[in-house]
Amino acid sequence: MPAPQRQTILSYFETRFGIPYDAFEPFALLDRGKVYALLSRLAPAEAICSLKLQNAGLPILRKMPTHLKPTTAAIQRFGPQATKHIVEMTANQVPELLQAGVMAYDSPLAPGYVILRQDGHVLGCGLLTPGQLRSLIPKWLVKHQRLVEGAP
Repeated sequence: MPAPQRQTILSYFETRFGIPYDAFEPFALLDRGKVYALLSRLAPAEAICSLKLQNAGLPILRKMPTHLKPTTAAIQRFGPQATKHIVEMTANQVPELLQAGVMAYDSPLAPGYVILRQDGHVLGCGLLTPGQLRSLIPKWLVKHQRLVEGAP
């Protein structure tokens, strides 16, 4: 991918979350149609892209009709380096949000995608709208990581 296009795409993370552009230096950026993905620069990206693969690399941004949406994988991998748009949640708020999927929440942060964190641990992605916080963490991941007490 040409450097200017790469810079434009990855600047999303720096602008929205304060994740430095340099955090992505070890990775090649792939345009896989509906998603942008990262691949180790050690892997032969051109050869991999020429294969008919359904998925390659770590998906980091989904292309929505009007915007880019960060993936849970990207938020969990690079979220610890974020300095902006972080919602630090309490031990009581996490199960409430994850069980209901949405909760009332007033915040001085700008509406949009946020990083959900508890005790410094990145949980995943959320969507902040005026007066409301929505969890975008996949339900299967909530159960798998046992983020909610009593999850099977």
